[in-house]
Amino acid sequence: MTNPRVVVAVVWSVLVGAGCTPVAVGVRPSHPLSAREDRDDAPASARPTRPWFDDAVPDDDADDVRARIAAAAAASLGERPVVVDGERFRFDCSGVAAGIYARAGVPLVGHGAPDTKGLYALVAARGSLRRSHPLPGDLVFFDDTWDENGNGRDDDPLSHVGVVERVVDDGVVVFVHRAGGRILRSRLDPAHPDDHQDAAGRVRNHWLRAASGSRRARTTGELFVAFGTLAVDREAPRRLARR
Repeated sequence: MTNPRVVVAVVWSVLVGAGCTPVAVGVRPSHPLSAREDRDDAPASARPTRPWFDDAVPDDDADDVRARIAAAAAASLGERPVVVDGERFRFDCSGVAAGIYARAGVPLVGHGAPDTKGLYALVAARGSLRRSHPLPGDLVFFDDTWDENGNGRDDDPLSHVGVVERVVDDGVVVFVHRAGGRILRSRLDPAHPDDHQDAAGRVRNHWLRAASGSRRARTTGELFVAFGTLAVDREAPRRLARR
């Protein structure tokens, strides 16, 4: 008989560990939390003093483009890097997000892919950042998913990114991201960030950071920062790029 503790350990190792190690970057883009080095145990995105994002929801009539991005996200699930027209995208969270956009015929920036902070800066410069009203195809940003600066504190803003696939009727957001060595779906409920499951046992927020020492595990809702909608070209190619 299979030991249930072993099964739990395997599932935990697959779903948690969304550490998204960035490739070397130049100047760190500005972010409201980038200069904070608080010593308390609360994740940066959950602190009472964290800023709220309240840009307007885009009304650019690009729903079909965003639907293609969501479809490209679903088509990218699995254990392989995203390859688009011969270009292999980095197999980290930001590389996968950029690859998904490219696969939908909506390249983010030129050749290659920026890291998570670069994606955030791109949306801040020409898009909409919000804590509510997510749209299919949005980027979704998280803080403190891993100890990026290695100081043992929860002061690591913009450490993870995914792509929104759909929003369920009860408000739960289903997004696609690279975590635990593969591209998978996870769920996020910003309205109930502390709830891993509801009363019926349905997952509302997946675990995104494992417990470590005295620090408890964190959910997607607790580490959530913002949804980011990029301004997209309404006339963007109407085909999914070749894998």
